[in-house]
Amino acid sequence: MTSLLLKGGTVYDSSQGIKAQRLDIAVRDAKIVELAANIEPKDFDEVIDVTNKIVAPGLIDLHCHVFHGFNSSGVHPDVVGVGSGVTTVVDGGSAGHSNFGGFPTYIIPNSKTRVLCMVHISSTGLSVMPELTSIENIDVGQTARVVRENYPLTRGVKIRAIGPTTETLGVEIVKLAKQAAIDSKTRLMVHIGELYHQGKTLTQELLPLLTRGDILTHTFTPNPGRIIDTQGKVLPEVFEAQERGVTLDTAFGRYNFSFDIAKTALDQGLIPNTISTDMTIPGRQNSAHSMTEMLTRFVALGFSLEDVIKMTTENSAIALDMLDSIGTLRIGNEADISVLSVVKGDWNVSDVKGNILAASKAIIPYITIKTGNMITPDFGPHPWGFLPSQNIN
Repeated sequence: MTSLLLKGGTVYDSSQGIKAQRLDIAVRDAKIVELAANIEPKDFDEVIDVTNKIVAPGLIDLHCHVFHGFNSSGVHPDVVGVGSGVTTVVDGGSAGHSNFGGFPTYIIPNSKTRVLCMVHISSTGLSVMPELTSIENIDVGQTARVVRENYPLTRGVKIRAIGPTTETLGVEIVKLAKQAAIDSKTRLMVHIGELYHQGKTLTQELLPLLTRGDILTHTFTPNPGRIIDTQGKVLPEVFEAQERGVTLDTAFGRYNFSFDIAKTALDQGLIPNTISTDMTIPGRQNSAHSMTEMLTRFVALGFSLEDVIKMTTENSAIALDMLDSIGTLRIGNEADISVLSVVKGDWNVSDVKGNILAASKAIIPYITIKTGNMITPDFGPHPWGFLPSQNIN
């Protein structure tokens, strides 16, 4: 397809100050060439009526796991990506320096979705978990080298600040990962939310180490190491980190998103920067389900459509230092576009604890435009498709 016109959609693009405007988008040779009302439809190979649909820059999933075929949890990028209304996915450290070559050699050539990566500070990534059991699992120099040599595919270094080494080595493991990020001139993404023991956690110690551009993921985890103290207050270090320019990401995953933690933080004025899934094969089946269901969860928490689209487009692109190329519908950019449907109803969405929030509208993918090519969504993660479960009471 060399030319395409999306006609009559309701466009949101916070990077250009566009909020719920009825506009047409013209695409030629995989580039956005015009964004205006009532573009003449002649001379286009295909014209798609997207009246009453939300049209946004291609959604970005800032944290998922797509090392498909290399470990048991990796989802195929196109399942969590273009098949679910998302044009860019960021693998959250599935591979370390010793096995990262699987991405450029096998994963990316077989994916329609744009795949970016964080390289895990553990030499073999998440091949075995817990992945950090001793200092021998870490090679700062090799990690930094792989990030540098594979940039811009690689966007930084990942560490899960959990597991046995939090008690034996403490915050030193985070300092090592931060050094690899500094040496590679990128950023550090840090997972919080302890999964393996009830002992020492590092969140309060590691937060002051994070600098502008770093990413704290699982901001709303209910697990030990969460951002809420024993008195029900958000740790002051969290506010301070965000003020320094640290991105607060809300990856869901299988165990790390709580409505109660979210409400407590929001009530105290802590507004996260980005929304992501932390998608894995089990997560798609049992918990996070899809990026659009994540958007529905945040709408149920009180966020507007404008908010959730900004958090998964402009804000995520800024977190990756890529707003010049993704997260925007600017003329001249590659045509990465998410077209979404908003379905009114009586829906239920859940957190990792099984707590339920009611939602009066659900967001689902309609079509995805990736590099100018139209892709229809797959069936969806539920037996009935992409919609959340209905409240039948």
